Amino acid sequence: MVGKINNVAELDAVIVEFEKRKVIQEALLISQWHETKESIKPINLLKDAAHRLTDSNTMLGAVIKGIGGLSMGFLTKNLILGHTTSLPGKILGTALNLTTTGTVYSNAEKLKAYGVALYHNFIKKPKKSA
Repeated sequence: MVGKINNVAELDAVIVEFEKRKVIQEALLISQWHETKESIKPINLLKDAAHRLTDSNTMLGAVIKGIGGLSMGFLTKNLILGHTTSLPGKILGTALNLTTTGTVYSNAEKLKAYGVALYHNFIKKPKKSA
């Protein structure tokens, strides 16, 4: 780092240099602390995880298929059977849930195409020609 110091002037110069270095390192350390503190907040961790999931198109497709399948399975089970306490009702509900989930998951692309067509035909307002 520093070679041999021969007089007081050189010693003062080295001390000033080390004090400047200390101030710079302190500022860098504080900045890094704030970045680290922000990155480990739970909401930022969730945002980062969601961002990594949606970066990949194949991963996004799989996540959408899975969520769609599960939600349709539970929705169908609750609409048809409601809340049942009997054993045959529970078995039928679970079978219905699994069947619907599998069907939606395996036909997600067709369902997506139907959804887009319905959206464009019924919900989206047509543009008026001038």
